[in-house]
Amino acid sequence: MQDVFVTLVRQRADRELEQLGLPWLLTVARSRFIDHIRSSTARTLRETADDVVVVGSATEVDAEVVSAEHARWMLSQLPDAERWALVLAVVEGMPVTELADVLGRSVDATHSLLARGRRRLRLIMEGQPR
Repeated sequence: MQDVFVTLVRQRADRELEQLGLPWLLTVARSRFIDHIRSSTARTLRETADDVVVVGSATEVDAEVVSAEHARWMLSQLPDAERWALVLAVVEGMPVTELADVLGRSVDATHSLLARGRRRLRLIMEGQPR
């Protein structure tokens, strides 16, 4: 409702209040509500995806088959920020919100960093160039 009120105040400066009317106000409220639902749904999906460890793809790699030395090598191929984010999130089990604080990033930026790291690691595991 705050967003609707702020929009009303901003629009009032440009138009007469009578021109805005109840239909306009309801349309703005409906749009803001839909935006809020979409945003929270997307956030929930991102958080759920980060809780699931995505390692394999079309060429499934069994974690038991990869030696510790090979795993260290694959991680060393990642940029530092992606490597640390993946190690803290996957190996240490650190929640994304806490990880964001540790890395000094926003939660959304941390989600993006984890996604890039997973994608790059998947390509390395498949033997494709980065």
